[in-house]
Amino acid sequence: MKKYDKTLDILGWVGTALILLGYGLYSTGVVPDVIVYHWLNLIGSIGVAAISYRRKVWQPVVINVTFAVFALIAIIRFASS
Repeated sequence: MKKYDKTLDILGWVGTALILLGYGLYSTGVVPDVIVYHWLNLIGSIGVAAISYRRKVWQPVVINVTFAVFALIAIIRFASS
């Protein structure tokens, strides 16, 4: 396995963990701040999309890019309010 592939693999797992962590913390009320959830979702989705793109698995690419766009919109709207 190339070093680049291993780095992307780690990025994908970190992304998965961030998405799950954000969802879990926000949905259980541990982190009531929705902006934290959106940041975790944005960063996590980028990580999962990157490894999925590298492996040419298009369904996770589409859903994670979409999630990242939604999170970015929410962050921008929050920052401008």
